[in-house]
Amino acid sequence: MIRPAAGTPPWGLDLIRQIESEFINLALRPVKIPTYVVADLPSPSAWNHCLIYVSNETGGAVPAFSDGADWRRVTDRAIVS
Repeated sequence: MIRPAAGTPPWGLDLIRQIESEFINLALRPVKIPTYVVADLPSPSAWNHCLIYVSNETGGAVPAFSDGADWRRVTDRAIVS
């Protein structure tokens, strides 16, 4: 929550309310994560603690995360292959 300074004019208070409303709306929207094929996965060490979507993973498309060394399927933590 944004705390307005004492004496903030009414238009400033309205602006603060609008900004807070937009942030709440952003928090309620789905997050789109980038899609890759196995052959084009980015370096897991460069993207440690990040999420991606692997569209052609063995067994079907799946979200995956980087542990810093490998991309791992979210479903079972197996290394993406």
